[in-house]
Order: sequence, then C-alpha cells, then structure tokens
Amino acid sequence: MNPRGAGGATLPVWTAREAQAADRRAAAMGIAESWLMESAGAAVARRVQAWGASKPLILVGSGRNGGDGLVAARRLALAGRPPRVFMPAPPRFAEAAQLMSSAWAAGAAPVAAEQLGPSLAWADLVVDAVLGTGQRAPLQPPWDAWWPKLSGQRILAVDLPTGVNADTGQVWGPLPRGIVETVAIAALKPAHLLPPAAAAMGRISVADIGLGAEPGRELQMALPDQWPAGRAEDDDKYARGTLMIIGGSARYSGAPGLAAAAAMRAGMGYAEIWCAAAGADRIRFLPAVVRVLPESAEGALLLSQEAEAALGRAGAVVLGPGATVHASLLEAVRRARRPVVVDAGAFAAYVAVGRPRWPEAVFTPHVREAARLLAVDPTAVSADRRAALRQLTDATGGVVLLKGRRTLIGQGEGPAYANWPGGPELATAGSGDVLAGMIGSLLARGLDPLAAARLGAWWHGAAGLHMRWAYGPSGGSAEDLTKALAGALPLTVPADWPEWVW
Repeated sequence: MNPRGAGGATLPVWTAREAQAADRRAAAMGIAESWLMESAGAAVARRVQAWGASKPLILVGSGRNGGDGLVAARRLALAGRPPRVFMPAPPRFAEAAQLMSSAWAAGAAPVAAEQLGPSLAWADLVVDAVLGTGQRAPLQPPWDAWWPKLSGQRILAVDLPTGVNADTGQVWGPLPRGIVETVAIAALKPAHLLPPAAAAMGRISVADIGLGAEPGRELQMALPDQWPAGRAEDDDKYARGTLMIIGGSARYSGAPGLAAAAAMRAGMGYAEIWCAAAGADRIRFLPAVVRVLPESAEGALLLSQEAEAALGRAGAVVLGPGATVHASLLEAVRRARRPVVVDAGAFAAYVAVGRPRWPEAVFTPHVREAARLLAVDPTAVSADRRAALRQLTDATGGVVLLKGRRTLIGQGEGPAYANWPGGPELATAGSGDVLAGMIGSLLARGLDPLAAARLGAWWHGAAGLHMRWAYGPSGGSAEDLTKALAGALPLTVPADWPEWVW
C-alpha cells in the first residue's frame, strides 16, 4: 500500500449505523444475507489458516457475527482443521439452523459449557465471533463469566473484539491481552482507529465481502488530497512562502526553533521567529530570522509595531509554541486574517477573548487543551473524541486537528478524518511544535487549512515511521523527527508492517 495513492483516495470507515445501511442496500439489490456471511466467514477462515492454527476454538454469539463464525467453522473443517465450537445459545437469524447443521456435517464439533475450560487448553487459536459492530452494552450472562477465561489465549476477533463500542472505541471491561488480529468485515469501523480499543486489536485486516467501498459520511481514514506546488527554476525564497512563528520563552525557547526547522524542511522559503528576549539568543543558529517581542508583566508575548507590520507581510502564522500569548496579540493576528496555526500557548488567550469563530485557523489541541477549549473534563473528550472534534469545529469555525493516538481532523459539517500513519514514536517533547511548523509551512505555500492539516498530520506521522525504522521502536527526538521529513516522502509501507494488513 502506498499512502500517497492517487487523488487522495480514502479507506472506508463505517459507523455502526452506516454498516447497517450497507446491509440494507445489499438486501435491496437482491444480495442474500447468507451470501454476505459466507464471504465474511471465508475471510475469517483464511486468516485462521494464515496464523497456522490447526486446533481453532470458535466462540459463536447469537447474532450475525456468530453466523460468520459458523461459516468459518465449516470451511476450516473442510480444510482439514476441524474446530471446536462453543455456542451457548443458537443464533437468532433465518439461516442459523442451516449453518449449524452444515458446520457439524463438515466435522466441526460443538462443545458444552462444562467443556469450555478443556477446549481452551486444547486450542491454539480462539476465534471471537460473539459480538461485533452492533454491541451497545457490557457483556451479559453467561458470556461475562466466561470472558476472563480467555486470558493467555491467542485470539482472532471477527469484525471487532467483543466488549468494544464500534463508534467510540470505548471498551466495557478489560479486553483479553492476546488478540493477535482483528478482521474488519466490509470496512473499518471507528473503533479500529480510536483509543483505547485500537491499541488492543493486534493486526487489523479488512475483509471485502462485496458491499462496496463507499466512504463513511462521519469518519474517513484519508490520504492527503492536495500537495503544494513544486519549485520553479526561477523561484526565490519569498516565492516559496513566508512564515511568521510567534512563540518562545525563557523556559521553552526550543519550541519555535523546532517549528521553524520543520517548516524549512517542509519546503518553506523564509521564516521569522518572534519570541521573548530571554529565549532569542538560544535559537539564533537556526535558518530563520529571530526577532524579539515585548512581554506583559505576567510574561505573555505582546504585539509591537514592527511585529504588526510583519503580520501584514506574512503568508501564514504559527501562534503559540513555547510561550503564553497575550489576548491583544491574538486579536491582532485574527484581525490580520492570515492563515494561522493556533497552538499550545495561544489557547488560553483564545478562551480569554471569548472563543470567537476563526475560519482562517487550524487549531491543534491535544486532549487536555481540547477540554480547556470546550470547558469540560478531559475524560469527556477521551470518551468520544469524534464528538469532541465536532463540538470544537462547530465552536471555532475553523479546522481542528485533535492530537493523540490516531489524530482526528475536521472542519464544519464534513466528515472527520482519522490520520494514517502515526505511532508512539511521536510521543516525544517537541513533536507538536514540529507538526505546527509543518502545517504553517503548507499554509504559507498555498494549501487551504483542511488540506494543510491533513497533509501535515500525514507527513508528520510518516516521518515518525521513518524515524522508527532508523532508530528502532524507541524512536528519536523531535530534532530527529525534523530530519526525517525528507526521507518520509514518498513513503511506501512494507508488506510485513506489523500494524496493518490490506
């Protein structure tokens, strides 16, 4: 898979409601539900065989997820790997009796509740076909008593691990730690991308069962759809964009420097850093012009006449890395109507001036900053990051990039975009400053705010992967991340990349 793709193609991500709508469309077209289950079960059986399992145990629920498990049971038996099937109650759909009889006839062996323990000891892979996309509540008896017994097993989950909310990624109780793969049926679901569930699903594969690849209306896993123009032979530094970075204090003098370094490596022609006097001398070695701003008695950066003139010339602004920004400075930047990245130390000022709508802005909060912008507890943001993103875009009127495990990006009434790639190597001090500088560079080079946020997040994550390949799982520093930017384009994911199977 080459993430650059053609034309910014997207990978479908369906909410539970959208998955159900796809089933209804298939039925309206005359596609039998049994045919869809046959396709899904065949995909599950192939993945069981790919793991080399010769003694699979399949846990079958009472819904269509269980039907997929029964099809897999029959196919595995016919392939010479007869499974044991634990099914405390018959599935409740029209084809259930036929699927059960065909599975038993092929050689799959049903087991009773008292045989579950010995069957777990016998199995070399457990297939979780209990509850999938439709789960909306914690496990009910008798499954809640049996689920802890899966600890220590290798598990392959059908569509989603049991105990996961498909739309939010939240989990009801701890998931088994041995999930080696999750087979998403027809399309990815939000929970495949969102924490905490996403981190517990092992490898994720997508089984095409013939429902098409219509993009989700609420969430998409998108590739960049715009790229800045290449350099012309007669370009000078100003033709490649000018960026004004406002930030940096005695305590965090490195933040604007990292933003500037990232902007220059992302193709910026000219950058100026406007910072506190106490931090200026520490960043003069960078390929950016460093200028000093006055500070309030509380240490917030203030506007100067020279800076106001610079605002009029800037192609874009990065506001807030490494410094507290005074409300009057933020209002001056807003009046200038330049494309702007609102980051870090600018959020308090934005709240102080009443959270005005700012369509030229790309806001880049992490969870705690998003909670501050929404005046809620951070746990509320973490519980449903898609809902928090929507509230932020509605409130700010701009583009919002909500950082974290699987960064989310959104604007207005359009879908949210779940960024690919990005992993734990980005969890290092200064990583956010690098991202802010990259997005600022792309804004200055002419991309619209949503395109700049999407490409900046993707490129940032791709550089993280490049850094992981260079330095190992522990990754490197934010400075290493800026150096990895050039090597991350173009990025082609190797076939054995451990997180995704396409």
